[in-house]
Amino acid sequence: MNYKKLIVSSIVVMAALSTTQVNAKELQAQVQKNTANKAKTVQSAPVKSSTQVYPEISKLIEYNHCAQADEKIRELLNLKPNDINLLALRTVSMAKQHKLDPAQQELDKLLKQYPKNPTLHYAQGLVYLQRTTSSDVAYIKNTKGLINNAIREFVNAVNLNSKYYEVYNAMGVATLKLGNKNDAMDLFNTALKINPSFATAYDNIGVVEMMNGNLDSAENYFMKAMKYNSHNPTAWYHMAQVETRRGNYSKALTWVNHSVHVNPNSSPALTLQGELYLKQGNQAAAINSFKKAQIVKPENSRPYLNLATIYENRADEEFAMEQIKTAIAINPNYKEGKLRIANMALHIKKYDQALDYYSKLVGDSDYNDEAIIGLANTYYEMAKERGNNEGITTNREVYLAYDYINQAIEKCPEDLKLHLAKLKLARLVHQEPLSRDSLNYIIQAAGNNLMDSVIKGEAYLAMGREKDAVYTFENAINFSNSVDDDLYLAEILVHNKQFRTARLALQKALTKDPDNIIAKNGIAYINLCETKSNEFFDIAQREYQQNNYATAIEYCNRAIDFYHNSAQIAKLKAMSYEKELNYRGAIKYYQQYLAMNPNAADKADINKKIEKFKTKAK
Repeated sequence: MNYKKLIVSSIVVMAALSTTQVNAKELQAQVQKNTANKAKTVQSAPVKSSTQVYPEISKLIEYNHCAQADEKIRELLNLKPNDINLLALRTVSMAKQHKLDPAQQELDKLLKQYPKNPTLHYAQGLVYLQRTTSSDVAYIKNTKGLINNAIREFVNAVNLNSKYYEVYNAMGVATLKLGNKNDAMDLFNTALKINPSFATAYDNIGVVEMMNGNLDSAENYFMKAMKYNSHNPTAWYHMAQVETRRGNYSKALTWVNHSVHVNPNSSPALTLQGELYLKQGNQAAAINSFKKAQIVKPENSRPYLNLATIYENRADEEFAMEQIKTAIAINPNYKEGKLRIANMALHIKKYDQALDYYSKLVGDSDYNDEAIIGLANTYYEMAKERGNNEGITTNREVYLAYDYINQAIEKCPEDLKLHLAKLKLARLVHQEPLSRDSLNYIIQAAGNNLMDSVIKGEAYLAMGREKDAVYTFENAINFSNSVDDDLYLAEILVHNKQFRTARLALQKALTKDPDNIIAKNGIAYINLCETKSNEFFDIAQREYQQNNYATAIEYCNRAIDFYHNSAQIAKLKAMSYEKELNYRGAIKYYQQYLAMNPNAADKADINKKIEKFKTKAK
């Protein structure tokens, strides 16, 4: 390859660096100056690389058989302890094995003595490039600078030896990391022009083709890489990616298992292996793969997120949140993770944690609305759990959240979720007219679809209109057109303790898919809740008979937590409040009793009590 082409290649690389910190003009001027100086004098032969001097050892390193290469280097160094080509190859091997600190110590000494050795510059470039995937946070933060430094060293290497095909390939990898696929492809092809049997370059071209969505072309290049290196875990991993994208998960798992068997310390391969096990329903094997991936490379966030999803689906929210917190520690800008933690914290009643994480997202352009809806739901659930609004309505954050809701509604006036959140907060700050206004808007604006019906039902619940809520939720089942719709509706209903209607939704799912394990588990959960509710209700009845009304109310609350749709529990709780002369509480639960049992035999007597207590409660 002549020097004119070298300059072109160098300029191509420098163009890819235009958005980074490197001074491209300075680097270009340096290459051109070196070329001009050489043109004025009689050209000497390019400096031989260690690859050319010791091709067998170089091939072992190239194909990641570094232990065998190191053994041969040691044997030869015993005979020739100052052989710079052997010493240089040793630094390349160390860099390939991520022994970066020892490699750097060697390079610091050797580059001073042999500044024109191309293999040393190649090794130095590799060290910089490998630092970008280091566990050291200081290096991770300086990724662009490290890539720039790597490319400088690679340019130095090819200035010294224009036939150094491994360097063009490494330069292509660095350029690809900067997002310039076209120039990276040119560099990989340059490597292949020099050495048409260079497996690594074929593999890298396959990666670019896969990135471009050309799976058949990618497979062709990966197969060529395997042809020239039959023991190739990287190409096997990439073939697993191709088959995954095609949806051929069994084939993909076979490829990735080969890769992991040969290279068990590849975090990406272990992660993909876990994801493929999940596709096949082998959750235990998936968890094992993800945990191995975490050990191999703790700064890779993907295994943590995969484990979080598994734990969340198993209702192990505490474990799931810990995994996501680790992912956020790795990437503090992972906002979706913060929202996931907030939602899970709300679900398991970790209200302070939910408020903390929702608050972190308020004002964010992508997550603001979801965050303020989350704040509203959290405050509302806190108030419901305490049985009153004490300690909630005096909190200035509630009023601030109410302001956020109003600002969001101004921007998105048709978003029913925002209006539902406003309704809940208005109830907390005793703005009953505003609550009714929000309810009326939701009722009038809600369309005949599943989502709007769910929101309308939740609005009725928030206003204490149990009968209307139950009717609306039951009507929502008519808009459920798929198993996924049925399961989604059931999940919402279970969350709102509407177990009777949730059971109907799950039964509907089972008529479409009789073996659906989620629906079966859902019905089993509802049955369990009903059993536990009955147990607590029996205790509440005994406590009432013994005149322990406060205790009776406590056990009624526990019974309601497990099974909400029970008219008899509501009536007993109302009777207990009546005995304690808590007329507001009595009114609320007598009304719930009648809403759940509109044809009750004692309806007339209960209505008389309600009217009587309204007078006393003023």
